[in-house]
Amino acid sequence: MDFSIVQSFFMLGFVAMAAGTLWFVLERGDLKPELRSVATYAAVITFIASVMYYVMKDVVKFPGGEISAADVEATLPLRYIDWLLTTPLLLVEFALIVAIAGALKKGLLAKLVIADIIMIVFGYLGEIGEPGTAGNVAFFIISSLAWLYIVYVVFTLNVSTGPAHVKRAVSIMKWFVIAGWAIYPIGTATQEFIELGGGDAALAISIAAIIYVIADVLNKVGFGLVAVRAAKQSSVDESEQIKQVVGV
Repeated sequence: MDFSIVQSFFMLGFVAMAAGTLWFVLERGDLKPELRSVATYAAVITFIASVMYYVMKDVVKFPGGEISAADVEATLPLRYIDWLLTTPLLLVEFALIVAIAGALKKGLLAKLVIADIIMIVFGYLGEIGEPGTAGNVAFFIISSLAWLYIVYVVFTLNVSTGPAHVKRAVSIMKWFVIAGWAIYPIGTATQEFIELGGGDAALAISIAAIIYVIADVLNKVGFGLVAVRAAKQSSVDESEQIKQVVGV
């Protein structure tokens, strides 16, 4: 099997994350001081991911090195280290935007982060297990239930206060968590079904890896773009209000 497409996707992941980091850092200066943490978290998330993708693209020997399915699969622990660090930060970023709308409830973030860690840890245990075994299925179910809990908490979050652009941003970010994060179990299930169905294991691993890269870029860079845009609009609105007050 030709793994050049898979290798290119890992490089694409690195470039997208690095570009996202630079953009978030540049945008940070346009935010009012109390909202700059939004851009900071967005930049930290993509920076961590860019470092991990830089390492992973070397693991798969980009560009053009001869590799096997085992080399692609060797990126799995690095990917889960990335997720264990970045997904809780994504939830913190989400909470920051919810706070701008004045809808952040006590304990909400802690619940989300705990469920997220359970999702990642059991997801990893399911990935390294033997496909189709009872233990593997149990780990996958626990991980999926943790994600469904996150979806429930996020979906039922009522944001009725705050500026319209902030409420719109929260709504979009909700769908990132609901639909965007659903891409990951889809990638895992796709690999499992292909392997259990007697398909090409190398193809299964490669398809899952490509799906994960697409999901990472969408959920980390895209999520950050929405959050920073909302914070920037809030900063602009406040500046305009100050100008009106002082008669400028």
